[in-house]
Amino acid sequence: MKPVIGIVSHVATAKSPLGTTSLGNSYVVSIEKTGGTPLILPCYIRESDMDTYLSLCDGFLFSGGIDISPSYYNEEPHVKLGATDHALDESQITFMKKVLDRGKPVLGICRGHQVLTVASGGTLYQDLSEHEGTYIKHFQETAIGDTSHKIYFEPDSILHDIFGDWIYGNSYHHQSTKDIGPDVKITAYAEDKIVEAIQIQSQKFALGIQWHPEAMFAHGDETMRPLFEAFINACKTN
Repeated sequence: MKPVIGIVSHVATAKSPLGTTSLGNSYVVSIEKTGGTPLILPCYIRESDMDTYLSLCDGFLFSGGIDISPSYYNEEPHVKLGATDHALDESQITFMKKVLDRGKPVLGICRGHQVLTVASGGTLYQDLSEHEGTYIKHFQETAIGDTSHKIYFEPDSILHDIFGDWIYGNSYHHQSTKDIGPDVKITAYAEDKIVEAIQIQSQKFALGIQWHPEAMFAHGDETMRPLFEAFINACKTN
């Protein structure tokens, strides 16, 4: 049987007072193209339902979205902090911790990368202007499937095994990992030393990726296929 991949959705506020569950179809396409069965999960997951989803799914993909409140890592809000949603943060950080406790394979993309950072004991740059020496444009203004800048991979990491020394990736973020938790390894950087990926060392497959590989892959960039294949394979053997 194909592994079932729970894709944690996001919330859009337009047209509904309770928000609208939202998910770009590129996440679904990327899972389908590499042999997984996507199951779209609510953006706000009740804690009482989390064990059910953990039992239903072989692995989890946490999608992109808005900023995470700095209250989760004991900082005051920066003047350039974007929109946040406390209920969304509480739900997704709690769920991420439960995913890690179960040892389920997990891939966090963009906001999902940041959720993984915070859930594993790390902190964020609330805006990249806080990072000394940043000079690369990390929020590109081109088509979402286009590549933007180089991403360099650290040896002895899942991503180095998949991609080698470096690739070109796309870029749509203004926050990034700052400090990491005790079981976390930084596995990728941009040339200006902004963190592009992290890996939980004690887990079989727990990656946070700052770029959007699903957008590149769904728009025909085959360089991202091995990443999703590695994730699906990890979920098959879970």
